[in-house]
Amino acid sequence: MRICFISHGQLIHIDAYLDFFKTRGDDVHFISLTPSPPKQVPTYNMGFGKYTVKKGKWKYLLSAMRIRRLVRKLKPDIVHAHYATSGGLAGLVCGFHPFVVTVHGSDLTLGIKSRIWKPLLKAIFNHADCVNTVSEDLKEMALTLGISAEKIKVITPGIDTENFSFVEKGPIDEEQPLRLICTRRLEPVFNHQTIIEALATLKSKGVRFHMTLVGDGTLKEKLEQLVREKQLAGQVTFLGQLDNSKLPQVLQQNDVYLSASLWDGTSLSLLEAMATGLFPVVSDIKANKAWLKNNVNGLLHRVTDAEDLADKILRLRGNPKLTIQAAKTNRRLVVTSGDRKTNLKQVEKIYEQLCRN
Repeated sequence: MRICFISHGQLIHIDAYLDFFKTRGDDVHFISLTPSPPKQVPTYNMGFGKYTVKKGKWKYLLSAMRIRRLVRKLKPDIVHAHYATSGGLAGLVCGFHPFVVTVHGSDLTLGIKSRIWKPLLKAIFNHADCVNTVSEDLKEMALTLGISAEKIKVITPGIDTENFSFVEKGPIDEEQPLRLICTRRLEPVFNHQTIIEALATLKSKGVRFHMTLVGDGTLKEKLEQLVREKQLAGQVTFLGQLDNSKLPQVLQQNDVYLSASLWDGTSLSLLEAMATGLFPVVSDIKANKAWLKNNVNGLLHRVTDAEDLADKILRLRGNPKLTIQAAKTNRRLVVTSGDRKTNLKQVEKIYEQLCRN
């Protein structure tokens, strides 16, 4: 099967699809709307100059015309676009069938609030033969646009559960510093400020801890400054962007996974932490509640509430049964519902059915 994937070049989730279908023996091509890191498949940069997430999106239309010509030349069996407000728009302009579009999160949660993007999203979804949302709450949002429920398939790309292997941990040792980690990009939606403010509260209460922040982003300098202002420099490490192959080892060296995101699709960062045995303390949003039940296999803190986050972290001390039982539950849950090979085989079946039709 010849498959053309379309997305902007920096979408980290696209690699899972490219690698999986290449390994399965398909003829895979990646069409990028912006400059892309090297891939293991033929890659075509269709971008026009420099533009950011907030500025210059009008250039996607110019890129889409280039992509239309390229798709006609490649003659794929199927086109699969990722991130509705970039790859999805290009797919709409291409006019190709069968066409699949995957919604990853903010492309819909923010786009649906825009007077410009809302009608475009509706047009993209109506044109698509399959709308793949990575979480149930994104499906519910797509349905409000009048999209047929039969067209929408909820499938997260999942994670490599063999690579993110489980390490059984004992109870959290109150005599040792808490080992905390967050692996979200340093961008506004992931709200690291709330985490840092919660850490300052923990410090004021005499709690010993070490926080590792993995990832890079536009807020790095501001967050580093906030850490200095809160006098946490010796207790917070900015590790920078890590190759995904190195991430399992870093996760396994910690005990608690933190996230304060304002909204999300299915967070692969959360699944990676759950698979390796970390206890999750994350924001109380629909995407997280799809995987976690508060005080059972995780703790959910009120969004943007640093005091509540600090309180939830404090609950872990002296509560060994909660963390030990949750670790095994979460591993089973991710292997069952969040395994990459299993989930992408479902995507493959969708391709096959669409091509037959």
